[in-house]
Amino acid sequence: MAEFHFLNRVQPSQVTKLNLPENSACVLMKKRDIVIKPTPMPILQPDGVLVKTIATDKLYLHNYVAGGVGGRPVTEPIVMGHESSGLVIAVGDLVKTHKVGDRVAVEPGLPCRRCINCKEGRVNICLEMHYCGAPGSVGSLSRFFALPADMAPHIPDHVSWEEAGCIQPLAVGVQVGKRVDLRPHTSVAIFGCGPIGLVSAAVAHAYSARKIIMFDNNPVRVDFAKKYISPLTGKPIADHVFLTKDLPTESLKDHKPNGLAHAIGEAGSGAGIGDGEIVDEEHEETVGDKKWEQAKKFVAEYVRQAGLTEEEGVDRVIEATGAEDCMLMGIAIAKQGGNYLAVGLSHIQTNYFPTLAVTNKELNVMGITRYTASCFPSALDMLSRRVVDLKPLITSTYPLTRSQDAFEAVVAGGDMKVIIKNQEGFDE
Repeated sequence: MAEFHFLNRVQPSQVTKLNLPENSACVLMKKRDIVIKPTPMPILQPDGVLVKTIATDKLYLHNYVAGGVGGRPVTEPIVMGHESSGLVIAVGDLVKTHKVGDRVAVEPGLPCRRCINCKEGRVNICLEMHYCGAPGSVGSLSRFFALPADMAPHIPDHVSWEEAGCIQPLAVGVQVGKRVDLRPHTSVAIFGCGPIGLVSAAVAHAYSARKIIMFDNNPVRVDFAKKYISPLTGKPIADHVFLTKDLPTESLKDHKPNGLAHAIGEAGSGAGIGDGEIVDEEHEETVGDKKWEQAKKFVAEYVRQAGLTEEEGVDRVIEATGAEDCMLMGIAIAKQGGNYLAVGLSHIQTNYFPTLAVTNKELNVMGITRYTASCFPSALDMLSRRVVDLKPLITSTYPLTRSQDAFEAVVAGGDMKVIIKNQEGFDE
């Protein structure tokens, strides 16, 4: 975190008198290599709180599996974890909002509050952002964690530690809704039935989306999504969940799509070639072109099954996988003038993308980074009012001492959300 957030270098007496045990933490040494070892006790600042962390939704799986994410490699050992909840055990001298014994969540992103983006309210893209578990920062997958008091929101007594440890992805879901402009009565396609895809679906449902359809290539996740029940209606949140397969790379050049497959592409519903555009009589068909034609063919069938033939697609697309095939299908299923939001991360930094369709369908293509300032309070409110239910997403728990097992369980694909209990597995 930024230097100015750590004015004090000496631990205050309210912490030293607690005689706390070692601050054991889950440390990623390198790709797929975790050790549990003592780390320095964080220094409580005058405006901060010291939290005894209880539950953490580990995440940053990309760091564990690939040694980095989004072009940001892990080059030195790093304490993992950035979605936590816990108990306040000490407060700084200037803090009036918290007291010892308060139940809080750990808001993992600490912006500098000074750069041009922070001043414009876009703290999620702060130029000096420090984020728990990201390279250059210290994560919360430890027994104790210190942070500014205003970044430790209170959680209601009826919200479990495990649920509170999942508030961060719900905050991301709220930001997804804001960014893609979810509105009542809109139709939404979500690619990816993992935690972020499911949370985004739950938020869309809470926003009164008219129809929600989801996609994944993992049968276990597809089955899970079909059974993810709304706390508001008692029925599944998703109207349709499709099991996808890889897009073929065989050419469809000799049998160009017509009908719906043509309409959802780059030349349907009155869209197509703009004024003054020059059409090449011959062009080399790239792998991307072949996959795009296949994507339109696949999506046409999904649209039919979802009962969206007349609309020729959906109003909003949330791509939560980072997979090229899903990007292509996402653009294909977006209606004319619709919104497409890239959420998923991949180890690959470049992909084939149907730019002609984006232009001629006049799509709004956007990206997203984490969440903005109002999202965490909104997520807490939604969770407190029970309009979103996170409990079904929590499929396993592990003690901190078995963190590597927890990560491997997620890699295996049999679990949705795995919670690590920060205080468990130790002798005392």
